[in-house]
Amino acid sequence: MTIDSRFFNNESDLARLVEFLGAANRDASSYWHPGDLIWALYQKTTFDPRKSIRLWEGEDGELFGFTIHEASNLVMAFVHPRLRGQGVVEGPMFAWATAHTRALLEQKGDPEPSIWTKALNGDAARREFLGQLGMARDDYHYLHMSRELIDPPPAPALPAGFTVRHVADESEYEARVDLHREVWHPSKVTLAAYRGLRAAPIYRPDLDLVAVAEAGTLAAYCIAWFDPISRTGEFEPVGTRPAFQGRGLGKAVIFEGLRRLRDLGATSAIVYSVGDNEASRRLYESVGFQVIDQEHLYGKDL
Repeated sequence: MTIDSRFFNNESDLARLVEFLGAANRDASSYWHPGDLIWALYQKTTFDPRKSIRLWEGEDGELFGFTIHEASNLVMAFVHPRLRGQGVVEGPMFAWATAHTRALLEQKGDPEPSIWTKALNGDAARREFLGQLGMARDDYHYLHMSRELIDPPPAPALPAGFTVRHVADESEYEARVDLHREVWHPSKVTLAAYRGLRAAPIYRPDLDLVAVAEAGTLAAYCIAWFDPISRTGEFEPVGTRPAFQGRGLGKAVIFEGLRRLRDLGATSAIVYSVGDNEASRRLYESVGFQVIDQEHLYGKDL
C-alpha cells in the first residue's frame, strides 16, 4: 500500500479533518471530537497548522489519518478505523513524528529530549503498539466522561440575579476573553484568538454560553461543540471565576449546553477532566457525566 504524507495546507484540509473525525467517531472510538481539533487550532494565535499537522494519504488521495503536534514533544496520531492496529500507517506516522520531534527539540536546545502521546486504556491495540515503540505509560491521565442525551436535561438552577445565555455580540468579546484568562491563568487565549475561533468551522455562537451576574459580570462559561456526523457533543473548555465558584454556575451553563445540543440532534456528549482534579470530576458527575475510560500519557526519551 502506497502512503504519502504532507503538511497541512489550507481550509480545504481542515474541512477534510473535521469530516474524518466525525466519521471515525460514528464508527469507532479513541478519536478526538472535531471540537478538540478546532480548539487546538484556534485557542492561540501562535499555533501554525502548516508546521504542526501532517496528513497521511493513499495514492488516490484518500485520507488515511493525520498527526498533530500539540507541543514540540507531544504528538497525537489518528488512523482511519479500517487501518487501525495494523501498524501499516501507525509505523510511518510515529517514525516521522519521532524524527520531527527530535529536530524541533534540537532547535530549542532541549538537554533531555523526549516524545509523548496519549492513549485510552480501552484502546488495547494502540497501547500495545506504543509498548513496542518503547513508550511507557505515565501516571498523569485524563478522565474520559460521557452522558447520554435520551431525555431532556433539567433546566439550569440559578442563584437570584443570574442568567445563562450565549455571548451577546462583539461588545462582549473582550470580557469573554478576560473570563477565560482568569479561569485558566496563565492562558494564551487573546482577543485575536477568540475572534478567529468564532470564525472557525463547526463553532456555533449559540453554543458559546455564559452565566451572567445581575451587574453584567460574566461569571462562568462553556463552549459546547456539536458534530452532526456522529451526533455527539463535547464541552471544551468549561470554567467559573474563583469569586463565583460554589454557586452552581458551572452546572447551569453545562445543563443549558446539554439542552441545546439535544435540540440540535446530539444523542450523547463527552467531556475530559484531568484525573486528579476532583472538583472538575464532581461538577461533571453532578450533570450526569460518567467516567467511561482514562487517557494516559505515554512517553520515552529520545
